[in-house]
Amino acid sequence: MESYSKVWDDVLQNIRERVGPLRFNLWFKNTRLESFNDTYANIVVPNIFTQVWLQENFTNVLREGIGKLVNNNDLDIRFSIVKNGEGENIPTVNITPFTEKQTDSNKNYSQTNRILKLDEFVVGTNNRLAYTAALEMVKDKYPAFNPLFIHGTVGVGKTHILQGVWNKVKEEQNINAIYMSAEKWTNEFVYSLQKGKIEAFRQKFRNADMFLIDDVHFLSNKQSTQEEFLHTFNALYELSKKIILASDAHPKMIGQIKENLASRFMSGMVIKIDKPEYATRLLILRSKAAKFDVYFPEDVLEFIAEKFDENVREVESALITLSAHAKFNEKKIDMQLASEVLDEFFCNEGKIIKINEIEDAVISYFNISRTDLHSNKKTKSIAFPRQVCMYLIKTLLNWSYQQIGNYFSSKKHSTVMFAIKKVNEQIESDKQFKLFIEKLAEKIKKEKR
Repeated sequence: MESYSKVWDDVLQNIRERVGPLRFNLWFKNTRLESFNDTYANIVVPNIFTQVWLQENFTNVLREGIGKLVNNNDLDIRFSIVKNGEGENIPTVNITPFTEKQTDSNKNYSQTNRILKLDEFVVGTNNRLAYTAALEMVKDKYPAFNPLFIHGTVGVGKTHILQGVWNKVKEEQNINAIYMSAEKWTNEFVYSLQKGKIEAFRQKFRNADMFLIDDVHFLSNKQSTQEEFLHTFNALYELSKKIILASDAHPKMIGQIKENLASRFMSGMVIKIDKPEYATRLLILRSKAAKFDVYFPEDVLEFIAEKFDENVREVESALITLSAHAKFNEKKIDMQLASEVLDEFFCNEGKIIKINEIEDAVISYFNISRTDLHSNKKTKSIAFPRQVCMYLIKTLLNWSYQQIGNYFSSKKHSTVMFAIKKVNEQIESDKQFKLFIEKLAEKIKKEKR
């Protein structure tokens, strides 16, 4: 096995090329690879702030870079902190940035340690209906609709609403409320089958008074799991128990899901949360900025709200990045710093590339529908544009294979890898195709917002 320093140099070189010099110097300059084997890698960082940021934003990049050496795409990435530059390592812990608190209540049911409350949810025109519906599910013993199915793209507040409801009923009502992701529910189901504990599993979930499941699209292409989930759903529904579900896609747009299950999802109220408009983004920024220990001037918040218009995570990421630069460089936050940091950090030639822009370019060029692009159709006229779209997302946005798979109706990690490999092979063998891909990518980069 190669020496740690040589391995880390190779990984860092790749990262530097992918993220640019500013981001690289800020987050990777004082890191080193302490140890790694076939199952995990331990990385030393200078402070807890760097640890949080790397955990939240670069785990997949690190896993991919080091994982190639041991042929393990699921490598466990761990962090240690060098204390006061003296080489004393503090074991990594699960931490959440800034003001997010820890809770010990209902650990078996909750997929996160964050306390997200409905009272702190910023309501705007994009999410008002979903928020109001969630409140009715909390307050009314028998709401006018059941289930409540919330869908929308990544980072628009679906998880905040579900966790907010769960936390509110745990605090105010003496009921058995279960909240978890569909992935965790699936893992418990598989475990119960393996251990012969299926009846205990069924009793646990079918006795819930409120059932909140996030990332329902994870059930895609899992036939036996979908069947069990349908039975759980029906048992709770027949007892008038409250059910709230969230997904990245409308029930009809979740690929490879049973028709009767999708029908059950749509039997109550289905609500889409759109990306936040400017006024809502500014309210969110003010709310989040107040929890930092640095001051963000109003003109800076307005600048961020105008510049980053895709989702809540995007604007929050801008705050974290700007705060880090101010602290590390001992500067106050102003428009000059914001412009310098955020332009270089997030933009490609002054522009943020967004997933919908890549998708729109592919749909326009190949003259296919968005529904077909996200479908499971394997005809060449649809499968090939889908492969090109996956390649461009990987190249321009550096999404992980799993992220891309989830975006395309929960397609498998291996399916995405195969698609990108096919496009790469054609680029290498066909100069005309290579030129086409380059022009399409350039068009996406230069497209005006």
